[in-house]
Amino acid sequence: MPSALRVVSCGLGAIGLAAARLVLQKQSIQLVGAVDIDKAKVGKDLGELIGAGKPTGIKVERDTEAVLKRLAPDVLLHCTSSFLSAVKDDLLLAARLGIDVVSSTEELLVPDHRSPTLARELDAAAKAGGASILATGVNPGYAMDFMAVIASAVTFDVRSARCIRVVDAGTRRLSLLRKIGAGLGADEFQTNMATGRFGLVGMRESVALLARALDLEVDRVDQTVEPVIAVEDHKTPFLTVKEGRVSGLRNHSYGYVGKQTVLHLDLSMYVGAPDPRDEVLLESTPPIHLKFHGGIAGDQAAAAILVNNLHGVVAAAPGLRTVLDVQPPRLCR
Repeated sequence: MPSALRVVSCGLGAIGLAAARLVLQKQSIQLVGAVDIDKAKVGKDLGELIGAGKPTGIKVERDTEAVLKRLAPDVLLHCTSSFLSAVKDDLLLAARLGIDVVSSTEELLVPDHRSPTLARELDAAAKAGGASILATGVNPGYAMDFMAVIASAVTFDVRSARCIRVVDAGTRRLSLLRKIGAGLGADEFQTNMATGRFGLVGMRESVALLARALDLEVDRVDQTVEPVIAVEDHKTPFLTVKEGRVSGLRNHSYGYVGKQTVLHLDLSMYVGAPDPRDEVLLESTPPIHLKFHGGIAGDQAAAAILVNNLHGVVAAAPGLRTVLDVQPPRLCR
């Protein structure tokens, strides 16, 4: 039996902790270290943070470089930021040390879409160091892009694609509620959107990924984001959204060929959203319509797809990779 992959977990927010907890349940993966910048977490046993009920023997440390040099893991499981500029240094460090990376950074899904210069730098560093770097997740990375790519395998052609995702945000964590503006006034929502650091990140990347995978010559990517206003009070475990306040958002992202819309991603994420689901519809021969009733469970699924890609990124050729370049993920034990 091959030896277990040695993994360091970097970033112990909700998703990072869920992924670390899952790694500890696997036989083919061994968690050897954990890193976070939160002073309240540094020095604690990881078991305390994940509610394991017993020590794991893994103490949370702050210095990523020191941990990676000392432990020399096979893979860095990276869950720190949505934005590529914020994770650049960690990725370059891992590349120089020859350590593969699986990251939850949404902008890293198709890094050259917004940041071609940085993408070239990361790719060159990864190839020089013999490391593979991959970003994945549920959205982006699966529900509104990769599933449509997989569905296209049983078609003769695909003329257009539409992905629909409806999430009742009242079932999700507080950090997500804040990200989508739940409880804000409409003016506050628009002010926050103008910062570029608010709302959901990665929808444009999903369009770019789909365009490449389906060989659609998209020449323009665009999106609209609007608040959803509550028509009645909604109470969640973390906050109450009052009638007339923002309950979340509606995000439409489009890929155009000339004036024709060939890709449309339709995401509704707000407290009280009815009929949660994920759908993929391909205008193709034959036509395809996939539906996940109840929707794909966000946080659990995000942890799973990160962990289930660890073996794939190790097997991949060195360089900056997308989910199209590595073996399709599947459950690992």
